[in-house]
Amino acid sequence: MVYEQSTSLDLLLCKRCGGRCCQGSPGIWLDPQRFFDLFFAGKHLTVEQLTERLPELGLVMWGMSGIPLPAPLSLNSGCGFHTVDGCSLTVAERPCQCLALIPNQKTLDQPQGCQCQTPAESSREVGNQRWQDYWLTV
Repeated sequence: MVYEQSTSLDLLLCKRCGGRCCQGSPGIWLDPQRFFDLFFAGKHLTVEQLTERLPELGLVMWGMSGIPLPAPLSLNSGCGFHTVDGCSLTVAERPCQCLALIPNQKTLDQPQGCQCQTPAESSREVGNQRWQDYWLTV
């Protein structure tokens, strides 16, 4: 599956917002193939191999749902890639969930929180299923 970013991605609005979604929690890569293409030149790794290699990328193996999947390091301030200048990943490298997020101007009208939405096809449940299917093949 080739993942394409949402046509609603609004980097100017995101910059004005300051990344409230990023301050909440990191997004995930929903598509294992895209993840391996981005960070490992398409080479597929087992869960053990990937767990060993993730720290050098600033990533961790997130498994709170019972399915191990790579995610940005989560800090008290949110995503480990979120800086005062925005995301330190290029747009092309960002997690699928981040690219799919639908910005909402109403976020700027409230003192905290995020009104932006993630489409159902970009949910954590969808990512869990894709990664579960991937782990069964390696």
